Amino acid sequence: MEKTLKMAGKFASHAIWSVSSGETLIPIVGYLKSDGSNFMERLVMDSIQAISLGEKKISELGTEILGAAFIKDGLITLETGKTDALIIDVRFSENNEQKLQFIIPYRNANHSEGFAVHRLKITKLEGFSEDVVGSISNAFFDGLESHKEGGKIWNEKYVDQAGVSVGYGSDENTNFSSDDFETLKQSVFLIFFLVAAADGKVDKKELIAFIKLLSDPEKITNTLLNRIVTNVINDVPTIISEMAKKKLDYIEELGKLKKIIDNNLSAEEANSFKISLFLVGREIAEASGGFFGFGSKISKEEKGALAAIALCLGVTPS
Repeated sequence: MEKTLKMAGKFASHAIWSVSSGETLIPIVGYLKSDGSNFMERLVMDSIQAISLGEKKISELGTEILGAAFIKDGLITLETGKTDALIIDVRFSENNEQKLQFIIPYRNANHSEGFAVHRLKITKLEGFSEDVVGSISNAFFDGLESHKEGGKIWNEKYVDQAGVSVGYGSDENTNFSSDDFETLKQSVFLIFFLVAAADGKVDKKELIAFIKLLSDPEKITNTLLNRIVTNVINDVPTIISEMAKKKLDYIEELGKLKKIIDNNLSAEEANSFKISLFLVGREIAEASGGFFGFGSKISKEEKGALAAIALCLGVTPS
């Protein structure tokens, strides 16, 4: 167990090194082999696939593997608010009932105060007695400090108390109250339902295209929209299912969204975000007859939905 925990700490430290420069962490799986050696696998794919595959990999360990750790980037809610965090899930081949999860909150490198790493938390302790928490933490820390670059960053950039650090790339997200940001998180789903259901039904092709779109960093380039997607990407099917059951007036909801955006962002930032939402709607419309515009034609109903979105949001051509 100790060797697996040291391996997990070492690769967590590698992840700290990666995000310390503002890089988005590609999910990784670290392994401890029976000969004592370590190796790491990067899951270069969209976020939903990576999370599903990472959890599968650490749950189905081969005979030559003693333990594994799946490390991903995410957001957690602390008493001080939402903050970026590295989430480390650890499994052991000798006992698949034993499950550990560590959380390392951090302040994003693009924050005005720069990068910082915060106090380690153990958020899952299954199959262990509480009296081993100290030895578990010590073994993990030994591994963390064994990574030259990551260990140095941990010692130099450690700030015990985490604060809100969701202002990735700018401070715009910190302008919103928690209630307003919850409303903002619905924005992409409002757009999806307005366009996808314009012809009376939601096509499976449109749903697949929507999920792929949210997972494509080249298409989700607006800073605020990117942070919204980061918050919802792991729960897209669940959120769609829940919203489909509600009787929402999507036009009215877009009006509320516009008010929040206009009241909290500069005119330039607000319009940039609105345009980004409109483009999400156009991508969905194009997907109904092809895939992201290849051989597709936007229907009359979808054009009407896009016009309504532009009007409700008050999109200004740039």
